[in-house]
Amino acid sequence: MNKTLLACALAAATTFAIGSADAANIVLVNMNQPGVGLNDPTPATPAGGNPGTTVGEQRQIAYRFAADLWGAVLESDVDINVRAQFTALSCDATSGVLGSAGARQIFGDFPNAVAATAYGGALANALAGEDLDPDEDEINSNFNANLGTPGCLETSGWYYGLDGNTPAGMINFLDVVMHEIGHGLNFQGFYSLATGAPIATGYTDIYSSFVFDNVSGQAWSQMTDAQRVTAATGGGLVWTGANVTTQVPDALAPKIVLAGGGTVSGEFAFGTAVFGPAATPANFSGQLVLVNDGSGANGSQGCAASPANAYAGKIAIVDRGTCAFEIKAKLAQDAGAIGVIVANNVAGVIQMADDATVVATVPTLSVSQADGATLKAGIPGATVALAEVAGSFAGTDDEGRALMYAPATLAQGSTFSHFDISHSPNALMEPSINQDLDGNLRLDLTPALYEDLGWVVNNGNATTNGGTCNTGVPVTEGVGLIGGANLQAADALCRNAHGGGTSAYRSCIAPFVTRLRDLGFVPKSKASAVTLCTRR
Repeated sequence: MNKTLLACALAAATTFAIGSADAANIVLVNMNQPGVGLNDPTPATPAGGNPGTTVGEQRQIAYRFAADLWGAVLESDVDINVRAQFTALSCDATSGVLGSAGARQIFGDFPNAVAATAYGGALANALAGEDLDPDEDEINSNFNANLGTPGCLETSGWYYGLDGNTPAGMINFLDVVMHEIGHGLNFQGFYSLATGAPIATGYTDIYSSFVFDNVSGQAWSQMTDAQRVTAATGGGLVWTGANVTTQVPDALAPKIVLAGGGTVSGEFAFGTAVFGPAATPANFSGQLVLVNDGSGANGSQGCAASPANAYAGKIAIVDRGTCAFEIKAKLAQDAGAIGVIVANNVAGVIQMADDATVVATVPTLSVSQADGATLKAGIPGATVALAEVAGSFAGTDDEGRALMYAPATLAQGSTFSHFDISHSPNALMEPSINQDLDGNLRLDLTPALYEDLGWVVNNGNATTNGGTCNTGVPVTEGVGLIGGANLQAADALCRNAHGGGTSAYRSCIAPFVTRLRDLGFVPKSKASAVTLCTRR
């Protein structure tokens, strides 16, 4: 047949109809050696619906659950083989890479493809209706083997539960797997961000064909290589696909801006914190005061106690550096601050992690180094307030198009191939894994983006018992809600562990059904059908 293999071993840190297809079968290919990673024999206690009794078993079960979720959501007649392994990834005591993944191959010039356009192997096979290279796996994924050990996010660790109830400070492995498989399913562009050149000369790619730069006013594929290098850090990249844009009003919260007043004016981009209450227009407004803890040259970093009531009733602005974000917030709170702004010490806006040693209970935001300097220059007399912008949505441009991640400093493996961090609620395919994600139930705008790329999203009902029993519960509904996919994945898990129709199977699946019912995914009108299907 007419096909072109364009490139191999890719990684990341237009709508077509392909006809009738089955739910995708996503297959875990375990690349770890015996005794390590996915085969780690360390004893583990079952938790969060994950029945594994060793670390390796729990990792494999969570991975297969994620694969079954994506497999239920998307349609393909061709198996999608995903290599997976735990390896040592970049890490230090307070930050690190959780995982990385991407297509192992890209193809062009196959049936149903846009001319001169590259596709990742999984999507290319789905569109073509056949395996374009049967001898090669479609996706590769890696996960941090050192998480929670000395020198690597030391106060954290992996949570292998399937229920979304991630303990404070832990990282939900299922969410990370959903994110990484998501890249391999073509949530990635195939350009060098260092040079701006396409990986396959003469080919744009299907993902990049939907990216537009508001700063230059050009589509990504229309730019020169040099222009793409500039746009990658210009903060103006948006997604133009019709499916995503249509769903934005239902997926994203109203846009909130940090507005200056008094001796400062303008609107300032901000990042949020995983600790403390969410900052809102109701709880974040007031006069600015600069932190000075009396420690000398580093006094504005707020890592020591400030005098009592030094910031009473005010928004304290503190410089990044020396100590953890939550420590700064707690110390400012102790001195009377009603809110905290952390000014970055490098370009760009950041999301702020928590610290296990303290508990801050004031809303905390971050701003860029440049905006921090502007705000501090207005003190005394400067005020700030969060305000809602009518008719606008968090993480979009003025035309309502979803922003893509393009920070001022190039982040290899993150820039371009993610939604922007300004999306609210936080998105699965943002560059960071946030505590409020629930990837086993909510995929936000990601399925809509896949529809823009050419994937067919399953609009049927969840089935059990090998696809023979229709539960009546939609696999997907609303904007990226996947309660039916969760039910289908739970059925596969429990049947694999206990066989169908057994009391052990029913005990295994009952907590999943109960949670789905409590969340409204299983309405009363479908309860009897679900009960019948889970008794077989």
